[in-house]
Amino acid sequence: MKQLYRLLFFGIVVILASSCRRNLDSLSISEAESRLLGKWTMTKVESKVRGDGRWGRDDVTGNYRNWEFTFDTDGTLELYVPDEDLHLLGTWEMYEDWETDSDGDSDWNTFLYIFAYDPLEPSTYREFVLKNMSVSNDEFRAVEETFIHGKKVFFYYQMNK
Repeated sequence: MKQLYRLLFFGIVVILASSCRRNLDSLSISEAESRLLGKWTMTKVESKVRGDGRWGRDDVTGNYRNWEFTFDTDGTLELYVPDEDLHLLGTWEMYEDWETDSDGDSDWNTFLYIFAYDPLEPSTYREFVLKNMSVSNDEFRAVEETFIHGKKVFFYYQMNK
């Protein structure tokens, strides 16, 4: 009976550990890529402008509502933007590189580069460089740092399977 409880406890621990969200920086590139494969739907997006004097984030989910990203094993990608009925094709790549923060500290980080375009109108495209990524079986979170009109803007993305 004692062995049955141990086996049950071990099984529960394994299930919980496999479903927990993991920081992709702690995984090898091949492990991180395998966790990303499949279809993800954008469920929440928040933005924060650096230096705007405000605390917190603005909910901008409406601009990304139900975007669908499909990551394939061969590095290709499909992106569907429902509000525009836009089907984009492209590529994705995970890579590791040094990143230096404002204090001059450097860290080795994992990044995800996504580029998707409209084959009928190549000037229509979407491009992302994501970092600080974490993923579970059904949730993917990432941060994008970009410049818009000369201001640094952070986007915080959440996607679900």
